[in-house]
Amino acid sequence: MRAKERAKLIGKNIFECFKRSFSSSFMYFMAGTILMMLTMTGDVTTGLTAKRWTWTVVCIVAAAAYNAFVAYVCGGNHYEMLVSGNMKRVSAMNMGSEFKISSHKIEKEYRIWKGFGIGAFIALFAVIGGIVFGANQSEIAKIAVDGQNPSKAVAVFALIFFCLSGWSVLPFFYANAAGAGISYYWSCLMGLLPLAIYAGMYIAGAYGRRRKSIKAQELADRAAAAQAEKPKKINYGGLPGTKPKKRK
Repeated sequence: MRAKERAKLIGKNIFECFKRSFSSSFMYFMAGTILMMLTMTGDVTTGLTAKRWTWTVVCIVAAAAYNAFVAYVCGGNHYEMLVSGNMKRVSAMNMGSEFKISSHKIEKEYRIWKGFGIGAFIALFAVIGGIVFGANQSEIAKIAVDGQNPSKAVAVFALIFFCLSGWSVLPFFYANAAGAGISYYWSCLMGLLPLAIYAGMYIAGAYGRRRKSIKAQELADRAAAAQAEKPKKINYGGLPGTKPKKRK
């Protein structure tokens, strides 16, 4: 493979990972926005109250469950594409020409690293949010602790990441509002959650589809073997006297 073709394939794989991360990222965005609307009420200096803890867990679990489902389906679909790709490559080696499979896209073939790559895109907002909040820890503290107004830029970025990644930064925000003094950089580790879930379920989805395909093939082979063992019925044309008499 030439350098130009290799670079093009790498670009396609990266773009495929980005596309596959969109639906899960949107779900985490919804979880962060809903969590902010439900918990950003009253006195935030009370910290992580039972209500805030409950809604935080509910939103994170709901987003994680959807992320796991999407990853499982994606892993299975990519496995099917890998099977198609292997058929094309084997035909090219044995017969000198590839099967024409119009639906096959090499960038959609299953690879273990793609589960981690897609998960990394999903985790990106949590990591960036943690860095932005950590770099402006004192300014963020003005919102809740000091009752002051932070700089306009910090306020805008805080609002953006409260929506984009509220599920990862809001627990730290409430804890710090109550005087915990935890560095927001620790919230970057929350990005490991969607990454690990997507990678694990992506691999599980591929193996699940593989087991399903093997089982279906085994059932088909058994049915074919059973059909072959059955005695063949002779068609005598349905005329009188042409069928052998049954022995008593």
